[in-house]
Amino acid sequence: MKKLTISTLIILVALLSVGCKEDKVEVAGGIYHFTEESYAFGVLDDNEWFEVPIVATLPHSEARNIGIEVVASESSAIEGVHFSLENHTIKLKADNDKCAVRIQGNPEAFELGETLTLKLRLAVDDKFIDNATATECEVQMQKCCPFDINAFTGYCKITSTYLMQYLNSDSRLVRTERDPEVENGIIVKDMFYEGHDVRFTLHSDDRLNPIADMHTAVVGTTGEAFGTIYGNGKLMISEPEAEGINPDDYKSYYGTCERYLFNYAMLYVEEVGIVGVFVNIFEWISDDEAERIMREGF
Repeated sequence: MKKLTISTLIILVALLSVGCKEDKVEVAGGIYHFTEESYAFGVLDDNEWFEVPIVATLPHSEARNIGIEVVASESSAIEGVHFSLENHTIKLKADNDKCAVRIQGNPEAFELGETLTLKLRLAVDDKFIDNATATECEVQMQKCCPFDINAFTGYCKITSTYLMQYLNSDSRLVRTERDPEVENGIIVKDMFYEGHDVRFTLHSDDRLNPIADMHTAVVGTTGEAFGTIYGNGKLMISEPEAEGINPDDYKSYYGTCERYLFNYAMLYVEEVGIVGVFVNIFEWISDDEAERIMREGF
């Protein structure tokens, strides 16, 4: 057997080293995955596109294509009915480590307030995925309606646990109007007792989490409420906040499509104590419905 010379060994080692480097370059684009396992979007109109980000662990010197599969068996939303993908093949540009799936919702196919889901899956060679990363992603889409503060003015029916407990009634008909001093603010006139109004501010920056803040106010007198004077005689209303109460558990919220406001309220008398925490549901109704209630009652 012929012995290998030192120079021959050096050449062989060099060739093997080049070969290894080339193999690493081929898979340098590495692992592809969704940045999160779930996303939620509010579908408002059909001109809006939502993006679900995809990342690669390392950029690559060449552009790559990433296939996207809609897992119909695990989706309640139907492609071509409730949503469309801009493309089932996403191009990851050279020297980039980020791209995105673009989704367009069809609000006309949703019921009011309806939430549907779709499951996305990366359709790529196994060497580009890792079980430890998110190769699937669930997207929730909820039908939303445009925010209009005027939709929360006019006649409103309040259903309240306070009314049930202290006024022997389930509901009360009131009027609301815009607050001239606060953007996106409303005033509930005579909420529980005549002459005592309560203000709310509706926040519209997050369409999937429409929060309402209630302003602290005098909602009545203790004489009206309990037949006698307690403390300073003022019955106060505010958002729940006291020892043993977590304010995050009592957030008030509203719905733009159904035109309602769900409110937690704490009633109390200063320097005396808390009367209780109550639930109030405000539902805006038409003038015709309000007139019927005034004629016939609830």
